[in-house]
Amino acid sequence: MPQAPAAIVTLTSDFGPGLFVGLMKGVVLGICPQARLVDLEHGLAPQDVRAGALVLEQARGVFPAGTVHLAVVDPGVGTSRRGLALKALGQFWVGPDNGLFTPVWLADPQARAWELAEPAYFRQPVSQTFHGRDVFAPVAAHLAAGLDPARLGEPLLDPVLLDWPRPFERGRELVGQVLGADSFGNLLTNLGRARVEAFLRGHPALVSLAGLTVRGLSAAYGQAPPGTVLALFNSQERLELALNLGDLCGHLGLEAREVYGLEVIVSAGD
Repeated sequence: MPQAPAAIVTLTSDFGPGLFVGLMKGVVLGICPQARLVDLEHGLAPQDVRAGALVLEQARGVFPAGTVHLAVVDPGVGTSRRGLALKALGQFWVGPDNGLFTPVWLADPQARAWELAEPAYFRQPVSQTFHGRDVFAPVAAHLAAGLDPARLGEPLLDPVLLDWPRPFERGRELVGQVLGADSFGNLLTNLGRARVEAFLRGHPALVSLAGLTVRGLSAAYGQAPPGTVLALFNSQERLELALNLGDLCGHLGLEAREVYGLEVIVSAGD
């Protein structure tokens, strides 16, 4: 097989500490020794597919064209759930077909996917409990080495998609939802800067969540006194709510996996 220029392969999983990530890296390098490996996240809560999807969403637009994203959050490993390779946004995304790639698929109307069905590109024998090593890592490595994804299997036209809420207007309110929490306890919403600013039309913001109301938007966490709840646009240009020098998620008495779907309301103040 002709060798393409060195490709970046990112790795995302819920494996935590231990040898599993290293074993996947070994498989990738055995097939594509010129690959450059980048760890995105391996501390996801076990089986938290939505949290994995949020990590991949943040990787959009950061890595160069041709990057291969290997992602394994796979509670259905060994069952009839499919594996897929997705080509979207000029990059490849490889892993289980369980909704993990929802934000990537939704972001690219030209996205194409293939079911992983060709054993020639798997590590043999294939373990029923570790497709990350035996299916997804070798496929990612072959793509990094220049494989035509059409050789992996038939086109996959109906990928599994998670419920991925969109903001909407309700009277004089812009309504969004919390998608997740980061390791600091900050709450990430689906409200982008452009949508919020267009709605406010230059008026000050009032942001409400779970009985809390924040007046105005901060430009940085440190603009609010310690222990104060604030709202700001984060590095992904999404509205985020935080507790300066604290953990907003914990302050609300919630675990990170409980915040999804909390309603966030933006209204225009005087």
